[in-house]
Amino acid sequence: MNRWHRLPAAKRRLRGASAALALALAAAGGCLAQGVPADGTDATDDGPALSWSAFGTAGYAVSDRPWRYQRYIDDGGTFRRDSVLGAQLDLQLTPQWSATLQPRLAPASRSDKEWHLTAAWAFAAWRPGNDWLLRAGKLRVPFMLRSEQLDVGQTYDEARVPAEVYQLLPANDFTGAHVTRNWSLDAGELSLDLYRGSSPLQNRNRVWLREGIPGALPAGVRFNDLEITVQGAVLTWRGADLTARAGVHHTRVRSTEGSALMVRPSWAELAPGVGYWQTSNGLPGPGVTEVGASNNLALTVGGEARLGGNWRMAAELLHVVPRELKAGLAFTSGYVTAYRSWSALTAYASVAAIRAAHGPRDWVRRLESTTVPATVPGAALLNASMRARADTIPLIDQRSLALGASYALTPHSRLKAEWLHVRAHGSQFIDTPAGEPLLRPRGVNVLSMSYSFAF
Repeated sequence: MNRWHRLPAAKRRLRGASAALALALAAAGGCLAQGVPADGTDATDDGPALSWSAFGTAGYAVSDRPWRYQRYIDDGGTFRRDSVLGAQLDLQLTPQWSATLQPRLAPASRSDKEWHLTAAWAFAAWRPGNDWLLRAGKLRVPFMLRSEQLDVGQTYDEARVPAEVYQLLPANDFTGAHVTRNWSLDAGELSLDLYRGSSPLQNRNRVWLREGIPGALPAGVRFNDLEITVQGAVLTWRGADLTARAGVHHTRVRSTEGSALMVRPSWAELAPGVGYWQTSNGLPGPGVTEVGASNNLALTVGGEARLGGNWRMAAELLHVVPRELKAGLAFTSGYVTAYRSWSALTAYASVAAIRAAHGPRDWVRRLESTTVPATVPGAALLNASMRARADTIPLIDQRSLALGASYALTPHSRLKAEWLHVRAHGSQFIDTPAGEPLLRPRGVNVLSMSYSFAF
């Protein structure tokens, strides 16, 4: 499996730990414990074994645009987009029982300015046999090939994994249960992962409001806390020259504030030939259909292959379909990346794209193009309500090209550099300036440099 503690690492082992320490760490949970300590040995009669490791990335990114892309990147430059620092503690209680804790320092999920120290993964693991693994606690959803390693930049060559896929996952972390069944075959290993859990307060939907609603909703960034229940099944093949993964995932999303989710706006006729799209039951009109939660289906498939001659290729596809919300998150996205290595140097080229479904795109167009005449009382409020609602619709329609390289300074550290060009026709990755339409072609170039380590 793609596990952080499988990385080559300099470990320190503490044997003879007291039972109290063992129970304390087990209660704290574990993050990628697989039934063996980080260095691959079993616990001995001397008592529990504790090992540790660390990882981090110092990343700088700058664009050629004054507005922000991917939350942080603009022409002023930033270290916030890619920088992270973490550590991992692996406790082996017995050959069957283990626990791991991974604290992580990274930009806060609820603020564009703060940094937060959180337990990224925290769960305990039980391995009843070589082919079975059961984990409970805070885990990472095995959506894509690099989902479990997103924070450990030393494990992949890209300066940044494609946002068109990885930044649009319905949920990254969850608290619940995860069962893995492995089959060791002559040509490789096949594994099936089944999981279920929820992520209360772990997912904060960031929305950029161009003008907001004067007197009611301020312009700028807004965060909405979401609770996501997620479950799914993932099948993974790992061979000598090929790693492939496919999964089906179901998510159920609701607001932690208890507010309902709008299914679709309703047309409200104010006078013959004059009307607007009602987006809230607090505004005049026939009323808006709402639901307490939204169900979504996500399908994932991808693979990475060694082609010979120091060439590799990776490709992944993500398809998300909302069940209730007509203007909800609905898209198909994917990328293809080719790698060529020369000793410690690896160069890569990546193309990625995301295509929004017709529903979100059509609703943004309707809300943007409808205007109530100024002669109608309250026209300014009604127009602002439509623009603000258009800002919240998860529309992302873009394509990108990335050219980059990584250089392995040591077996445990990498230097990376990348040039990224993006063309978007409406994208929530862009903080659209006030007064500008959402559905307008925009381009941005991003230069990224980073240093990643793991030991």
